[in-house]
Amino acid sequence: MADSVKSHEQSSDEIDLIEIFRALWDKKWWIVITTFVTTLLAGIYAFTAKEQWTSKATVIAPKLTELGEYLNVRREYNRILRVEPIDPNALSVRLFNNFNRLAQSQDTKNEFFITSNVYKTLAEGKDEQGQRTVLSNLSNENTSFIIPDPKKEPNAIGRTLSFSAETPVEAQDTLGELIQFINNKAFTVELEDFLVDFQNVLTALQYEKSLIQEDLSVNKSVQLENLNKAYETAQKAGIKEYSKAFNQSDASNIAAALSDTKISLSDSKLADSSYLFMLGEKYLKAQIDVANEKGVVYPPRYYQIDYQLKQLEPLFEKTKTVKTQTFSYQASPDYPVIKDKPKKVIILLIGAILGGVVSSLIILVSRLLNRGKS
Repeated sequence: MADSVKSHEQSSDEIDLIEIFRALWDKKWWIVITTFVTTLLAGIYAFTAKEQWTSKATVIAPKLTELGEYLNVRREYNRILRVEPIDPNALSVRLFNNFNRLAQSQDTKNEFFITSNVYKTLAEGKDEQGQRTVLSNLSNENTSFIIPDPKKEPNAIGRTLSFSAETPVEAQDTLGELIQFINNKAFTVELEDFLVDFQNVLTALQYEKSLIQEDLSVNKSVQLENLNKAYETAQKAGIKEYSKAFNQSDASNIAAALSDTKISLSDSKLADSSYLFMLGEKYLKAQIDVANEKGVVYPPRYYQIDYQLKQLEPLFEKTKTVKTQTFSYQASPDYPVIKDKPKKVIILLIGAILGGVVSSLIILVSRLLNRGKS
């Protein structure tokens, strides 16, 4: 009994399949026409849709030879200040980090694209919302910055940038311009930070120099004031030479009087000319004349600062105009030879398959409905 039921079910399935094939065969021209129409529509889309081409470039940290004038300036700066020489490799890494950070910055990409030719072309005739959409697409969908996964690519050192456009030339040129824009902006960040530090050093040296000048000028004025006051006292006392006023054996008093000429007037025990005038008119007049003629005698530190400023000030102006690279090309922007989309063959195949499947389903559903009514 069970074998009979099973045989009946198999026979029923075979009849159903035969009926399906017969139904499809009867409507074969309708299927062909539908498939042709969907394929035609797919072909129209494939040959009229906007093309997309992607240019790619791989960048690495700049080579030491590409640091150029900026590295020379930093070396000269450290040499003048007599500090530890700059590490070129650390400088290269820092510049490349600036490049990587800005390459991922939405603001940086927007700043570039808002003035680019590709944006002006795509945004032409659009309202404000449309222009914002174009800018967002260019910065987010058309542009990419890929950092390799160290687990999957442990030896990869480069960063891949890409840009997609409607023509190969536009994709390649725009990517090159974007990379150069990021490079310039990354170096500007580095240069501005360095110039701030540079200016602070110049200001500190200039201030220290002015303090030395001020202190020595005040000290000279105090010294002259002490000498002039003592000279007037010696004149009134009638002391012409110190040898006549001092006991020759009292050498300690003479030494004290001589040394006290350089002590601040307010601190010296000669402030009231109680000792200094005893040196005599002749000696005091000679000291006054020499002090007036020779001017201020500066310490070695003053001349060191003066030399550094003479070297640093022109270097500061030169630094404002230097250029350098914050990256190096491992692979420059390529010229794409295979477009991303539309994939014409795939679109045509999808159109043909879709037409055949849809038309077949319509035929089968229609036949089932008709059978149900009958």
